[in-house]
Amino acid sequence: MSHLDRIDELFSDLPYMNRARADVVQSIIQDNNFGDVIEVGFYHGKSSAYIAAILEDQDRGHLSTFDLLTARKKDPNIDDVLSRAGLSHRVTPFFAKRSYTWELQRLINANPRPQFDFCFFDGGHTWDSTGFGVTLIDMLLRPGGMILLDDMDWTIGGSRYYVENPQLMKPYDADERAASSVRLVWDSILPHLGYEQVREYPEYQFGLLRKNI
Repeated sequence: MSHLDRIDELFSDLPYMNRARADVVQSIIQDNNFGDVIEVGFYHGKSSAYIAAILEDQDRGHLSTFDLLTARKKDPNIDDVLSRAGLSHRVTPFFAKRSYTWELQRLINANPRPQFDFCFFDGGHTWDSTGFGVTLIDMLLRPGGMILLDDMDWTIGGSRYYVENPQLMKPYDADERAASSVRLVWDSILPHLGYEQVREYPEYQFGLLRKNI
């Protein structure tokens, strides 16, 4: 049994990543011989476990992954998931008190600065969070590295979380509530930073880009 199959066996009902989406991530990592991976947004840690399983199956690589401190309160949390899967050695989770962007700042200003081959980006989703987040990720990504954006057509107005907490929508104008913020970053910020749009995966709401400079 592969380690990917083991994640399916243990955590099939855990949100949000599923095997079909994990297979896309696997093909990207293996086809490009990536080993140093960074992830923004892990929630329970299922996506992190899948990535760790991919790295374990190829017998190389490590994942650095980021979410808020509140993710520790999930049941199970990422530490539980990775421990049960026997993959804790492949992953370093970072828990941000306020924002993952400050944790990325710490990496950017570390000496030596860590460098990554691939980023799975599933955090924030708003224009501010995604736009600034990918700019920081760019500073940590090697030339030729790739970013896989999740939730390409997510909107504030269509978000269950915002709908259930309408007071959070008040600061946003109607056009920002309706905008697909991740897609705006795909269309405007990342090409400006020198990224080539490789392909979209509409069935999974993924968008893949490669850093050319």
